[in-house]
Order: sequence, then C-alpha cells, then structure tokens
Amino acid sequence: MGTLSPEQKKFLEKFENRVSMEKNERILYGHDIAAIPAQIRPLAGKTIPDAIVQPQTEEELVEIVQWAYSHNIPVTPRGKASSGSGGVIPLKKRTGHRFLSHAQNYNNR
Repeated sequence: MGTLSPEQKKFLEKFENRVSMEKNERILYGHDIAAIPAQIRPLAGKTIPDAIVQPQTEEELVEIVQWAYSHNIPVTPRGKASSGSGGVIPLKKRTGHRFLSHAQNYNNR
C-alpha cells in the first residue's frame, strides 16, 4: 500500500465495504479507461491512489474531506467515471499521499 499510517487506515475502515485499499482496485481507479499519453506520464507520476472511499451522504463527504485536510492528505474527487478519457486522476504530490474519494452514491444538491 502507499503512505497511509495505521491510524489513518483505521479511520477509513469505518466506511466498511465502501472503502478499498486493495491494490488491484486502486490500480483501476488510478486512470481513465484510456491510457495516459506518453507525454503526460512523467508529469502525472504514480497515479495509484492509496485508498478509495465511496461516501453516501453529504455529511460523509464533508467528514472525509475535513479528515484528509487535517492529515495533509490530498483528495482527488471522482464521479461515476462515465467518460472514457479526460477524467480526474490523482497526480504525484510532494507529500507522497494520494487519496481518492469516489462519490458513486452521493447526490449533488
């Protein structure tokens, strides 16, 4: 896994089956359906997130973002990823942390 501490992983476990730290799933969420162009790859760096969280409510989304901010963990928001190319992917960060919040069940108001 990436650079999340045991305490950080424990916090995320509260989301039960809506959080994943499994490598194969993290790889899938680290890119669009299209391949990253060779010219962009060096700029993007490692695009595999450390965790994937699927908030179900606005309150959960706010909690995740506030928690991530307080731990200096970048959040890469992602909708349903219905576009094949040009979506949001995590990019390399100086902190070394990558975190992906996938709002699959969250309804915008």
